[in-house]
Amino acid sequence: MDSMQPDLSVRPTAIPEDKLVLYVKKASPTSTANSVKPLMLIEALGIPHAIHLIESTSKETWFHAVNPYKMVPAMEDTDIDPAGGDAHRLNIFDSSACLVYLAEKYDTEGLYLGKNLHEKTVIMNWLMSYTAGLGATGKIWLLMKMPKDVDIGESLSVLLKYIRTEYNFLEMRLKEPGQIFMALPGRVTIADFAILPLANESIAKSADLDFNEWPHLKAWSERVSALPPVARAIYRVTRFGLSDSELAALDKMN
Repeated sequence: MDSMQPDLSVRPTAIPEDKLVLYVKKASPTSTANSVKPLMLIEALGIPHAIHLIESTSKETWFHAVNPYKMVPAMEDTDIDPAGGDAHRLNIFDSSACLVYLAEKYDTEGLYLGKNLHEKTVIMNWLMSYTAGLGATGKIWLLMKMPKDVDIGESLSVLLKYIRTEYNFLEMRLKEPGQIFMALPGRVTIADFAILPLANESIAKSADLDFNEWPHLKAWSERVSALPPVARAIYRVTRFGLSDSELAALDKMN
């Protein structure tokens, strides 16, 4: 191996050992839709953290110890071993798991995870339903949507059918009296943070769906997107890893 090239099997020494680290990739439709979720809660709770950009999840083999699935987002945090009482690094992967972990550790008032068993149950209902439904379907759809030189037959149309079905479920939920947010009626939670990146006008438009078909869902997405910590997270995640020229082009588009 060229001595001038970094050893991609070794964890970079520049990654902090004493704070929460969120691992992300260069901004793209798939990486952004997932990485923004924990970042929303990090912003909402004001959690001290560091961002580390993964250039290649396959080549940087040290990262496989953080997330064996070789995907972002993933996190590392300092934790105390309950058996020995020693501090150690704890790995967290999957965007929903990241949200739950952050809320469990840092949301001391239970604002985003729930203040009692009733609230927590409702929130987890919608978070887990999303993870198994729209989250899984939308992720596959985004991945399959990008390649233009691969024959995927009717796969996209099947996935879009399922996305429509998921949007219908969410629309029905938000049509319930007083249901301003997805899980709890009047307070944003990690369920809203999880669902938003795949239920918004931009995603619907990219799928050739008229988001006006789901007026309550559209109003909800605009409401959540306008929350200051959410807006900050969206702004940040869409800029990760971009060059100066790419940032200039992005700013020009906006």
